[in-house]
Order: sequence, then C-alpha cells, then structure tokens
Amino acid sequence: MSWSSGALNKPPESPEMSLKLSMGARLARPPSISNIATAMLICWVSCGQAAEEWPLVITADRSAECAQALSLGRQQTRADGLAATFSLLNWNVEKAQHPDLVVEFAAFAERSDLIFLQEAVPLKKTATVIEQSLYEAFVRGYVQNEIDTGVLTLARIPHLVHCQLLASEPWLRTPKATSVTLYPLAGSNSSLLTINLHAVNFSFGIKAYRAQLNAAADLIRAHEGPVIFGGDLNTWSDRRQATLNALTDDLGLTPVPFSPDHRTSRFGRPLDHLYVRGLSLQSSKTVQVDTSDHNPLIVTLQGQDA
Repeated sequence: MSWSSGALNKPPESPEMSLKLSMGARLARPPSISNIATAMLICWVSCGQAAEEWPLVITADRSAECAQALSLGRQQTRADGLAATFSLLNWNVEKAQHPDLVVEFAAFAERSDLIFLQEAVPLKKTATVIEQSLYEAFVRGYVQNEIDTGVLTLARIPHLVHCQLLASEPWLRTPKATSVTLYPLAGSNSSLLTINLHAVNFSFGIKAYRAQLNAAADLIRAHEGPVIFGGDLNTWSDRRQATLNALTDDLGLTPVPFSPDHRTSRFGRPLDHLYVRGLSLQSSKTVQVDTSDHNPLIVTLQGQDA
C-alpha cells in the first residue's frame, strides 16, 4: 500500500519479516513469549540470508516484539545512511481530500530527506511524486469507505526496522496509528529512532492518551542514539500538554520551536509537535497552506557528532 511515494520503484519492505511463533513439543517450563521472539529474531539475523531479510517489520498484532527488533537493528552495520544534515517534513494531510494536495506534497517531498505524514491515504500516483523515490513505512489506522487512513514515514534511505503500533479511540473505538522506524546514519555508529504518532483525540480524561504516549516512550528509553518524536499529538487541553511535557522531559527530548508559529491549534494550543534528542536544530519553520486543515512543519537537523 502506497501513499504515492514512489516506493514501488525501490521496495522498502520486501520481503517483510513476519514473526510467526510456534511451539513444538510441550516444555515443562516454557520460556516467555519475549524470549522466544528474541531467539527467533537472532536466528534470522544470524542465518546466511539475513541481508535479504531486512528490514525487520513488526506488525501491530506483534508489537510486543518491537523492542527486540530495534535492538537487533541497532547492531547492524550499513555503509550508507541518512546524511549528517537532513531535512524533515511533518504534515497531517487531512486524508488528501484537497485536489491540489498531491502536487503541493511533491514540492515539499523534493526538498525533504525524512517525512512524517498523518491521515495519509492511498493516492493515484503522479510522475512528480514517483520521482521522489522515497522508502515508505505505513501503519494503517482508521478505514473509511474501504479507504485506509494511517501514518506514513518516508525517507531517502531504507529503514532497518519498522514497528506498527495501534491505540484505540475510547469513544469511537477506532484505531490510532504510530509508525516506529530505525535508520542508519552516514558516518556514524549510531542509528536514528523515529516515532511518527497520530494521538488519541476523543476522550474525557487522559488515560488512553497517556497509554499511547507511554508505548512510544518505552522504546525511546531503550534507545541510546538520536531520536525524533512527533506528529499530530492532539494537545488541545492543558492536561494533554502537561502529560506530553512531563514525558518528553523525562526522556530528555527537546521541543522544536517555531517562530512565527503557524501550527494548527485548538483552544489556543498547537496540535503538531516535533521533539528531538541527540540532534542539533539548524532551522525550523511552518508553512501556511490551503490544501489541509494542518500546516506543514519543516526542520533541518544535524547529528551532534557530525
């Protein structure tokens, strides 16, 4: 499934690794599911055809195995990687309802090395988008009229690991997606962890909201390299923003500032955010558009060991 990214020209997830656990003879003291998953992942990576098995793809129904997959991904040595200085686009594209959105996105994509999209949907391909030749990592969330909607992470280099996480809207019982990807960095032994999240929106309290953020936070805590965390975080209340602030402070994540700040807001609070760790901010801006109800965020980042 593609969001007109050109990924079919450079398949990022073929073949996908589906972690199918099976038990043979019954053991007196069976190992934990986590240990079985880890053992199977190590077996795959250790086999002679491991290079053909990457990236590791952890589907939403096996999300508990994401931490092990990321650990293995961090051990991989790659000659290529994301450039020391790179640009990032974050944008909720409102299901690409506006007829001019594809063309506008293509212009942004041409100047971007890494892209976070929320409310991404399959679109009819156009030559301008196909030429971007970006690797994709999509997580399906809400399905409306048989059309998939979700979060999509695009990059100029293939990811090592892609984890698909899902949360549930408390009122609507519809899924909200998170895309977790791991990328090699050029000239560095570190890897970049990215988390592109579309946050739970419709809830009285913040229990479901906090749980969704905590699932991402657990992965960030285990990662020693650079991190980018962001997306449409639906921080439309004081309690939601305070919850996000407490979590990002605990993780050592720094918010990316925008001035002038044209981020889409509700009740006077911006909804879209980017947080970084282990990266230096070179520039940031917001762009006012008519093609979506959210305005794009564009930043330039640099590795601190560059």
